[in-house]
Amino acid sequence: MSNSAPPFALFVRGPNAVIFDLSDQLGFEMPMQALAVSVFEDGADMMFVQALFETEAEARACADALDLAGLEHSISQLPDEDWTSKSQAGLPPVEAGRFFIYGAHDGDNIPMHTPYPIRIDAGLAFGTGHHGTTKGCLLAFEDLCAPRSKVKKIAHWPETILDLGCGSGVLAIAAAKSLNRAVLATDVDMDAVEVTAENARINDVGGRVTAVQADGIAGTDKFDLIFANILAGPLMVLAPDITEALAGGGHVILAGLLDAQADKVIACYMACGLHLVRRASLDGWTILTMAYLHKL
Repeated sequence: MSNSAPPFALFVRGPNAVIFDLSDQLGFEMPMQALAVSVFEDGADMMFVQALFETEAEARACADALDLAGLEHSISQLPDEDWTSKSQAGLPPVEAGRFFIYGAHDGDNIPMHTPYPIRIDAGLAFGTGHHGTTKGCLLAFEDLCAPRSKVKKIAHWPETILDLGCGSGVLAIAAAKSLNRAVLATDVDMDAVEVTAENARINDVGGRVTAVQADGIAGTDKFDLIFANILAGPLMVLAPDITEALAGGGHVILAGLLDAQADKVIACYMACGLHLVRRASLDGWTILTMAYLHKL
């Protein structure tokens, strides 16, 4: 893209679940490739997504391909300025337990003594850590694995870890940093795989995070911990495969589901032999930690 031509922005505002789904479509499913996709919360129940395109024709073709009926949306050319930095500057840092998620623009604002700063810049892959599901996963991970003076909630730190539907790799990087473990990160979209690998390199865990393209659970490996931050529908479809991929005593952190969808997801995984360890809600999204009742 020429530096002399600012991009065109497709802006869509709507309910959380709708915008969350649109962000996945914009980032991964549209035939016309967006330069960047950013998602922001707008109050308790609303969000907006902004997708940037090189030309107005590409932005309009994308809008025509989406179902935007009843949604506030517009297309406009951004001002002639450093639009990448401006877009990233709109993402405030996020604190989640021992983790501090920040963009390059906040590199000088990392709090002292932060155990695990993680740099994630806005880009093509969804998952900058600013959405409630990603932050909620980090908090669930903290609740499960953070050192405490009290009795630990798990018998031993996870040795084998999978980030299923890794997006930009936030969760894989967090696990690799805090547990000093190798992590497998998979996603159906190759853009997400490449972004995850690059983010792991930027955060000095490139040697510990292996990012590969995969549709669902690939192979027969068993994992002590699985992150599955996707959507309620795919979570329920994948329940048998995710359960089968858990090692004895393993835990899965499930996210990407609205509060109203949580009971159905819990029932689905209980039917596969798991029990509920923790249930939490953040900004209208539920995060579940589940584990085997009995599996040797």
